[in-house]
Amino acid sequence: MGEKSSKGTRFYAFRVTVGQEYNVAQLLYNRAKGGGYRVYSIVVVPGVRGLVFIECDALYEAQRLVMGMKHVRGAVRGAISYQEMEALIKPKPIVESVKVGDIIEIIRGPFAGMRGKIVSVDPTRNEVKVELAEAVYVLPVTISAEDIKVVQKAEAQS
Repeated sequence: MGEKSSKGTRFYAFRVTVGQEYNVAQLLYNRAKGGGYRVYSIVVVPGVRGLVFIECDALYEAQRLVMGMKHVRGAVRGAISYQEMEALIKPKPIVESVKVGDIIEIIRGPFAGMRGKIVSVDPTRNEVKVELAEAVYVLPVTISAEDIKVVQKAEAQS
């Protein structure tokens, strides 16, 4: 890829056939490596389906790179800043996505495989308190949020 300049590089999104993001990125990389393109990076974000992001100085550089490429459907209008890309790429802690009442499954530790309902969430300590559903009596257990997987979200109360 090219040598990065400090002024004005942005990311541009291109719609691609869903499921072909990694293939398209590899083909774009091979084409860019051949030379003549001022492209700095090609990014595929896991969880963002149908989009490939290209970092370059101007949209026309990215359009030149994807021209005639199979599975590329077109450019998404507008540029994407570094801050917006960082928000897409940076993983969110699990503790921020769970709520009281969610049904979870414990995936690690001595209670692995058991299901339960979240009673309380402590984001500062990255822990959740769970009432195990498979216990004979109500057994609240405090475990790390990294050791759970959400099975069913709590219903919105209105």
